[in-house]
Amino acid sequence: MITPAGRVAYVTPPLPAEVALAQTDADTPVESRYRLAGPCVTAKCGFWTGEHCGLGERVAASYSDTAGPAEADLPRCAIRRTCRWYAEQGRAACAACSHVVTDAR
Repeated sequence: MITPAGRVAYVTPPLPAEVALAQTDADTPVESRYRLAGPCVTAKCGFWTGEHCGLGERVAASYSDTAGPAEADLPRCAIRRTCRWYAEQGRAACAACSHVVTDAR
């Protein structure tokens, strides 16, 4: 969920999208309160390089350039075991992930 400060806070266990949608005011875009996760679609995604997720790579690299190394303890995460970014970028992806907020407007 997106905190009032604009950071991602992890919800464990994960909420189904239908629950997140039902808890959001009709006038408030769902992406302003929640960040939704779905399975990687590899070649069907514009960020797929042919070998890995280019977005995950860029996000992890950009964050490590500005914030330094990842913290020793990873935050709790409901999707880590299926996360493409974590599988490919490791701890660097986790450090950057909590700062990624999408606003589709």
